[in-house]
Amino acid sequence: VLGEYHNKILITGSQFTACKQWGLDAAVYLPNYNAEFNLDGTLNYDDVQPYNEPIVCLFCVGNDGCGTLVSDVYPVKYTSRLAPEDMLPFRYVSEDSDLNADMRKYYFGRYTDEDGMIRYMFKTFDTEPQLHLRYLDGTQINDTLYTVDSEQGAECYVEVRLRITRLDFRDYFEQVLGWENALINTLSLCYAWYDNTAEDYIYYQEILPFTKLNFPNEYLVDLTKAIDFNYMVYY
Repeated sequence: VLGEYHNKILITGSQFTACKQWGLDAAVYLPNYNAEFNLDGTLNYDDVQPYNEPIVCLFCVGNDGCGTLVSDVYPVKYTSRLAPEDMLPFRYVSEDSDLNADMRKYYFGRYTDEDGMIRYMFKTFDTEPQLHLRYLDGTQINDTLYTVDSEQGAECYVEVRLRITRLDFRDYFEQVLGWENALINTLSLCYAWYDNTAEDYIYYQEILPFTKLNFPNEYLVDLTKAIDFNYMVYY
């Protein structure tokens, strides 16, 4: 258990939520990860409109959230994001050892870098998101809400589990960054829509950050180590 930390909804996430709730178009179209990485399967958005509504569906991890000291966690700015150059690829493989179809149900944001290596920059959740309505003592709220005589506070949140396996990032640390830099310290939820006309794999489009969470450096030198994030977004 790493502890309890507070994620922050970013300005891109706020615009996304406001547009979803009010049926509005975005006021400004900010750079998305598809265009910046030139991800495989990216469509021309001038010609193609979304086939489905964007949803929070992916997460990415990086190393711009903390200094050299464990206690030196940087505050998340409302106008910040996990920059592409600070994002770590979950899987870093050669063409001969590319992920199979079963693995590609979990890893997304695929592209081939200048060295001919294939990177997968995003991962989907380990569990389906669950919506919780409950009182502060943990009792679930049901349809008797307005007839219950209670002075307790209540909360509404979505809970999802994000899993980093013992194989995630390791090839990249070994071949590119070096084991002295085998650490993570930031995590971002992302929203996107997907191309449902593709015949083989899902290709998420216009991937943008929704939230960002910075935490103390978590070292991944131990090849048996895996991390589960129990992630909650409150409304």
